[in-house]
Amino acid sequence: MKSRGLIICLCILALLFGCDVDHGLEPMPGRLEVKAMFRGTPPADTQGAYLIVAPQFPPRAINELFQSPNSLPVGQDTVLTGIDLPYGHYEAYGLWWYSKDTRSNLADLLYLPMDLLTGEPIGFDITPEQPLVQRTMKPNWDNMNRDASIRGTVHFLGDFPQESDITAVAAFHAEPKSVIHYLVWLKSIDITIEPGVKSHDFILPVKSGQIGYIAIFWLPKNAPIYDIQIVAECYDPDHPDEFWEKVLAPGETVEGVQINVDWDHWKSLNTLEAQ
Repeated sequence: MKSRGLIICLCILALLFGCDVDHGLEPMPGRLEVKAMFRGTPPADTQGAYLIVAPQFPPRAINELFQSPNSLPVGQDTVLTGIDLPYGHYEAYGLWWYSKDTRSNLADLLYLPMDLLTGEPIGFDITPEQPLVQRTMKPNWDNMNRDASIRGTVHFLGDFPQESDITAVAAFHAEPKSVIHYLVWLKSIDITIEPGVKSHDFILPVKSGQIGYIAIFWLPKNAPIYDIQIVAECYDPDHPDEFWEKVLAPGETVEGVQINVDWDHWKSLNTLEAQ
């Protein structure tokens, strides 16, 4: 099992980001201004793109995120936007894409500036000496163009844990090795698995290219975010020791992916780890 700490951001942003964020009515003394220079064409189902700022990354609670109240204009090549902020250090900022058709989740991160040397998000400081911070970003709409898909079935053996809340299937570019990988390598996620079902048919819309890791995630009811866990991973049926992997062409749909979750086996492993 992977360390639970590696997937904090997956659960927080995939399950909670759609909520409104209220930071009160007090005036903010600082401001982040962004020049967004868009490339590509917005997908047809684009509802909008919103500027987000995270004092701590990954955030521990949804109310730690700042989000612009309105979408950036869709269809303009260059957009100037901004968000008022209190003094402080901010570990990440970026753009979040919203679809007209689906609930927003972690796979909808349109742009996140990253330090190529450290692999960490690029942050900034708002101070009395420097209350205005200006940044330029070059988001690519094509990152949100899900022109391929993966279809399959999750089979559940045994009974769901009684405390089950969220069970999800997610696809990644490759097997994540860090918190950041769980964020930037996520290609698609389905959080609609109902507790108690014996099987769940899923469709994961993805951008064409490599998909190298698919896994099932689980979160108990009323649990802290740190209790998110991986309960199963998808393996190549012809090579049982290797993860399922495929490079999808534009317009391609891969069907027949099968993932098995043995709840009794998983429960026994977790009992042993707890001892």
